[in-house]
Amino acid sequence: MRTLFAHPLRRLIPLVLLSLAVSVIGGAPLPRPIGQLSDYGNVLDRHGRERISSLIDDVRDRYAVDVYILASWENPLSDIDAYADAVFDYWELNRGKTILAVFLRTGGSWEVRIRGSDGIHAGHGRLEEGLETGLADLVSHRRIEEAMIALFDDLERTLGPSGGEIPSPSASHPLTIVGLVIAGAAGIGWLIHRRICPRCGRFLRTTVVLDQGRERRVYYCRRCRFRRYR
Repeated sequence: MRTLFAHPLRRLIPLVLLSLAVSVIGGAPLPRPIGQLSDYGNVLDRHGRERISSLIDDVRDRYAVDVYILASWENPLSDIDAYADAVFDYWELNRGKTILAVFLRTGGSWEVRIRGSDGIHAGHGRLEEGLETGLADLVSHRRIEEAMIALFDDLERTLGPSGGEIPSPSASHPLTIVGLVIAGAAGIGWLIHRRICPRCGRFLRTTVVLDQGRERRVYYCRRCRFRRYR
């Protein structure tokens, strides 16, 4: 082994090992995605995670937009902008229509940064700053779960109504009620005309009689003897 490595090369081996150890110890790795909701900051309980995941699915179904959310307490880089850019590249999110929201706690305060893919920018311009501004107040008051929910409200206003959106109740319910009222009135009118005696108001009975060799239905009243042939 001593003859395999020349003397100068043997002197470099400890330096290489030392540099590798420093890079492993000092360089914290970027977080890996845990699905589309990565709560490394532990800001959500089970119900909160289910609610945010449902909102993520809804945006994907309605607008064909994938939303990724990261909440973290660690930043191995210089600031949150560099961190958001690095995570966006590391997770390979610049595909299709994708949005990344990074919520980062530094000391006792929180910050948020939004990053969008080229597909998002092509249809909606640079929407990041507008979304960040809409969430700034909630984030500054450390209401992170509310800020995540508000993100989807702002996205809905930004992306606009989807093609398959169900009509709002305010638009559909009045027409439904009017139709039911008209149908009900028509049914009552038919019932009065066919089955209520015009003389005494009692319910008409029905029977079938032979009239010139053919059957006819007769509506009759047992009280006043009123008859109507059909």
